[in-house]
Amino acid sequence: MKRRSLIILIALLVLLAFTVQPALADGSYTVQAGDTLSSIAGAYGVSVSQLAAANGLGWNSWVYTGQQLAIPGGGGTASYYSGGYGEHWIDVNLSTQTLTAYEGQVPVYSTLVSTGMWGTPTVVGTFQIYVKHYSALMTGGYGASYYYLPDVPYVMYFYGGYGLHGAYWHNNFGAPMSHGCVNLSVGDAAWLFNWASVGTRVVTHY
Repeated sequence: MKRRSLIILIALLVLLAFTVQPALADGSYTVQAGDTLSSIAGAYGVSVSQLAAANGLGWNSWVYTGQQLAIPGGGGTASYYSGGYGEHWIDVNLSTQTLTAYEGQVPVYSTLVSTGMWGTPTVVGTFQIYVKHYSALMTGGYGASYYYLPDVPYVMYFYGGYGLHGAYWHNNFGAPMSHGCVNLSVGDAAWLFNWASVGTRVVTHY
């Protein structure tokens, strides 16, 4: 009898270990033993690519027990920011592939953009522009994904190598096209470059 009870207890513990736990109030989730990006995404009704992008991961990345993941659209992870009175700030919606410039809570400019592709997602969060360049050389990747782009116009970096900039090499705005940056048409990038300054807040979210 004791042996049977012990077997049942062990089975219950294993089942609990492989059960996706609820997201925390702040929209984060702590990875449990046996979890995968696919199982977590399925439990919260989001795609694997959305979950990966929200956490700066590739679609086939491994997750580890105890890792904290943001759940897109859950408990405020969309990071909506209302802005102070008259404050210039930029909202980038990765779901709709749109960028809106705000002054306080008033939208003053909106346009289609192209953000990171599947596997090279745009970071999610609240950042600030830390440097501006009228033009810059951008190069990276390897093999078939290698790119060499001279004189990229109106570049504003907001997190590491992630930036807002003009893209003269495509006109497919409204669809993900980049290696993580936020692509704008050259005209839109020029307007934004002249409107924003170092320190302007950039909010990226789904």
